Amino acid sequence: MIVDGRLGGLWINSQIFESGGLVMKMDLSCFLQSKFNMFLYSVFGWGTARVLVFFFGRLYFYFNKKERERIEHAVKESMGPGKRRSDLRKLTKSVFKGIYSHYYEKLFIAYEKPEKAIRFMNRNIADKDLHKLRELLEKGKGVVLVTGHYGAIEYIPTLLAAQGFDVSMIAKFKTPQLKRKVHDQAKKYGIRLIDGAKEGGVLRAAGRELSENRVLITQCDEIGEWRPSAKKSMSFLGRITGLDRTINVIQKRTGAEVIFGVIHRHHLDQYELMMADYPEMLSRLAQSSHISVGEAVLKFLEKSIYANPEQWYQWKKYFAIGSGAPHVRVKKELKPPYPVVIKTAFGNA
Repeated sequence: MIVDGRLGGLWINSQIFESGGLVMKMDLSCFLQSKFNMFLYSVFGWGTARVLVFFFGRLYFYFNKKERERIEHAVKESMGPGKRRSDLRKLTKSVFKGIYSHYYEKLFIAYEKPEKAIRFMNRNIADKDLHKLRELLEKGKGVVLVTGHYGAIEYIPTLLAAQGFDVSMIAKFKTPQLKRKVHDQAKKYGIRLIDGAKEGGVLRAAGRELSENRVLITQCDEIGEWRPSAKKSMSFLGRITGLDRTINVIQKRTGAEVIFGVIHRHHLDQYELMMADYPEMLSRLAQSSHISVGEAVLKFLEKSIYANPEQWYQWKKYFAIGSGAPHVRVKKELKPPYPVVIKTAFGNA
């Protein structure tokens, strides 16, 4: 899992801000975490910060038209066939709201005092599925918790650590400053971060953590980090790609259990942790055990996204799916037959 927590180190003066020059030069994460914006959040508090994050998010996409259009086109290609234009506009609007919500959650968990953040999560996140994780840990082989860029992903490691789980995350750091920042924040919650690029590689680091019967958190939709199989292909959100082998290799080498988990966002004050182990995923996908655990978690995430597109915030990377091979549009009849009445991949929310 690559931790992307870059901090903006620039002060926004009024002239650059008004011209939009700085907004054009920074990605959304850096822009929202610039010193000027962070100053505003700290002065006015988290209630006002929500409003500001949504305002600055819209401002960012106003100046970054190409990125906005890329997201709009991705939603249209994946979700648009058969939808009325008005419904598609409404859906696209909700996708952008989901993106802004994600960055608000990212800021909140990164900068709020741990005791206050934990109190918020205990009060606002329904976590009835945690027993599934505890039952798998009783087998003593460690658990790979696979998640995606869905819902309140930023809350998962902190929530688990606050509930007494031994949590590990494999991270790659783009700068020494980022590494120090992320390590300092993880230390506050007792989360162990492993620099996979420096400690013998991701697989070796994963094996070491799982051998201690820890929960290893990773993501199945880090599109830029996929190691696609040349032999096994699959569809994901209507595009053809080679199956990423990472989860399968980790599970095979370590014998660890695998569970899929997301925190579904009902709104910014109400969340629900949802988990499913491999047999449960197969049952809900109506699949036999011939599909690998790596394919199962990705298809389960896909099912969640089809049901709730606004929860996924990787839409700008959608067209990178299948890169290196022709971008083949999956025929309509091959798309998963998920009824629109489904609220989440786990059942009605």
